[in-house]
Amino acid sequence: MTSTAVPATRAQALCRSAFVVTLLVFLALAAALVAVQLLGVVLLRPDWVSGASQALLVPAITAGVVFGLVGFVGSYLTPGAGDD
Repeated sequence: MTSTAVPATRAQALCRSAFVVTLLVFLALAAALVAVQLLGVVLLRPDWVSGASQALLVPAITAGVVFGLVGFVGSYLTPGAGDD
């Protein structure tokens, strides 16, 4: 059996990089949100819980949406994705 591997195009490499970066941004924001809220619960500081939610919830959700969109676009750039 011969290999039919296609070298990655510039668009694929760019999309892969964007995928990794958006994943890391999303995970960092979500982890920070949970960590601050957990610390607020442990230290009995309700203002930390609500403040973290007000400051980080929308950016974390936005980063998650961007991450999903980049992954969706990247699936179309994968060679042989539709071939069976």
